[in-house]
Amino acid sequence: MTALSRLLRAVPLALALSVGGVAGLAAQSLPDTAARIDQLIETGRSAEAVEAARQFLQQVTDRTGFGVANAQLTVGLAEGFGMFEPRPDNRFIVDEPIYAYVEVYGFSLSPLSNGANRLLFDVSFTLDSPEGEQLTDDMISMGEVQLDSFREPIDGYFHLTYRVTGAEGSYILRTQVIDRASGQMAEFSLPVVFSAAGSAPAEK
Repeated sequence: MTALSRLLRAVPLALALSVGGVAGLAAQSLPDTAARIDQLIETGRSAEAVEAARQFLQQVTDRTGFGVANAQLTVGLAEGFGMFEPRPDNRFIVDEPIYAYVEVYGFSLSPLSNGANRLLFDVSFTLDSPEGEQLTDDMISMGEVQLDSFREPIDGYFHLTYRVTGAEGSYILRTQVIDRASGQMAEFSLPVVFSAAGSAPAEK
């Protein structure tokens, strides 16, 4: 079993897009909702069109279910939704912390007594060999990510800090994100290469 340490932090940052309340759209089909948005734009009702577009996306994610998107390695921690510096390569010095950014959609909302909605995810990871063999006995828990919003978010983001010890060579960093309320699981994989300090990095 490869020597891996627990993640020290899995830090959520902030909010994403949210759903507005344009009456009558929720029961419409996607083509009908799209036509309604077009009509709102043509009649100059811009604010209503934007809210309707958000609800259109909510209809889409309701049908697709929970998933992750735009998962990638970053230079440091993200500063906001889509606000991060992509890492130029996937090469790391042995024991160097790994930062990643990920977006989520299609999640469940749990209402709170104060009127807010809570998103709650459980995150775990492992290292796989380049051939796809899991190198740990079990997935390693990274804890939970919690986001509270007084709207109904369509999508959200968080960043992760991975700390892997003792690994050298090429691996696949595989991460699972579980939407606790629904039990749905999404997964993403990021190839990484670990090299000793001062040595020539391995190829991607």
